[in-house]
Amino acid sequence: MSGFMKILSLAAALGLGGVEAASAAFPGLPCPPKVCVDTHVITCFKFEHRTEFRDVQRTIFKSVPEVVEKEIQEKVPVTVWHEEDRKRIVLVPHTREVVKHKKIVHNEFREEQRQRTVRVPVTQEVERAFKVLVPSYREEQRQQTVIVPEVREEDRQGTVTTLRTVPETIKKQFVSYVPAALPVCDPCRGVVYTCGMVPTVTEVDCTVFRCVPEQHVENFKVRVCVPRPETRVFTVRVACLKEEVRVEKVPVTTYRDQVETYVVKVPVQRVEVQTFKVPVTEMVPEVQLYKVRVPEIKEEIRVRKVQVTVCRKVPEVIIEKVPYTVCVRVPYQVAVPVCCK
Repeated sequence: MSGFMKILSLAAALGLGGVEAASAAFPGLPCPPKVCVDTHVITCFKFEHRTEFRDVQRTIFKSVPEVVEKEIQEKVPVTVWHEEDRKRIVLVPHTREVVKHKKIVHNEFREEQRQRTVRVPVTQEVERAFKVLVPSYREEQRQQTVIVPEVREEDRQGTVTTLRTVPETIKKQFVSYVPAALPVCDPCRGVVYTCGMVPTVTEVDCTVFRCVPEQHVENFKVRVCVPRPETRVFTVRVACLKEEVRVEKVPVTTYRDQVETYVVKVPVQRVEVQTFKVPVTEMVPEVQLYKVRVPEIKEEIRVRKVQVTVCRKVPEVIIEKVPYTVCVRVPYQVAVPVCCK
């Protein structure tokens, strides 16, 4: 089976890429002789199922509505009224007069003189003495010790560091460009020399200044603040209170008894009997006749015409498209490799 697969692969390689492709696919096999391969186109057929439609006549029945009049008998309730005599008991009002007695109280007033004692206010002015605190001020001499700052100069010595500039010569390197012949590779002429700038490093002597610190002693004056106590005398106003006796007149109200006469109205009741007639209403039952209309329902048969819709079936011929399946041969082309002489 594996040998058959190798032969198929070799044939495909010969048909597609020739001998070189076969040698590349199977490096261990010996190289076969060259074969001329040509391609022929063959027409083949295959079957396909297709769906087509054809017209078919069919008869259907359609419902057509029609309006028809029909007589219908129905029972209708009818109300009939008739009169009936009935009795009822009614309360009839009867009025009669009744004699009644009533006591009436009359209020009358009579005047009387009476006496009463009242207290009458009397106001008098009386002198009274009272003490008052009056504020005043007095001056006092007081002393206070105050620290007063005093400034004086002192001579002092200190070490001072100064910087002295000293020249110094050092060497520095500078980069400069010098023209020179440079080789260039040309593919047509080979190595060709062209003019170009080449960087060159040069040493140059430069003078720089360096700061050297030096220390020396200097004399200087300093202002020193020294506190000094000092006694000062100042005058102070001191507040104080003094008592003063003052006299003022004060109104004093007193009460005294006084008898006065006044008139008072005293109520006096007087009873009087009155006679009067009062109408009294009484309800007396009586039998009363009256007529009543009584409804009575009777059934009557009535005939009426009603329009009724009736469906009638009507035949109709229609044409429908019915699908059916057809088997069709479909041609297709295949390229087949053929050995040529």
